[in-house]
Amino acid sequence: MAEILKANLAGYQKAARLLMAGELVALPTETVYGLAALASHDLAVQNVYNVKNRELDLPVSICVFFQSQAEDICHIPFLASQLMRAFWPGPLTLVLPKKGGMKISKYASPHLSSLGIRCPDIAWINAFTKLGFSSPLVLTSANISGNTNAVTAQDVNTQIGKHIPLILDGGPCKAQQASSVIAIRDNKAKILRAGALTAEDFAHMKIDWQA
Repeated sequence: MAEILKANLAGYQKAARLLMAGELVALPTETVYGLAALASHDLAVQNVYNVKNRELDLPVSICVFFQSQAEDICHIPFLASQLMRAFWPGPLTLVLPKKGGMKISKYASPHLSSLGIRCPDIAWINAFTKLGFSSPLVLTSANISGNTNAVTAQDVNTQIGKHIPLILDGGPCKAQQASSVIAIRDNKAKILRAGALTAEDFAHMKIDWQA
């Protein structure tokens, strides 16, 4: 089974080393535990699909450490920048048109012209950055596809622990449900997945919603 380390300096250091080496690591977030891999590493991203038993034609989200990384990867319409300012870091994934720039594995968004981008509200974001590691990550739920989301380190270990070297234990996830996913195109928004954010969270914003 995977080694389980507390989400502290020693754990962050080991997790960053493993990720840079192309290994997979399970990380806590404010929503559910995520399975992380270096987003530019083709073999690591392929391994995410293998571990989750996920179909290869289904995209996975990208975790960025700050908004400028999202701007390197995707086109950012004005509405998307407003949502980032309001809800990042936090439980919001934005699906945005891809552009050239920072290398992202083709396996992260097979056959698609867009990417799901998220910046979690969790301590390892700042901790990794202070350690000199801020490369975008593939970050998708740390479970077998179709199974219940993992909201504790033990949940992760039960489902996929035998396939990965490390789980960082940050305790039970706060929201215990996946991030909300909103697609932005032509400055209009469409909810692809209801999640940790509710309609009330967006009520103060002037958003042109697509059906």
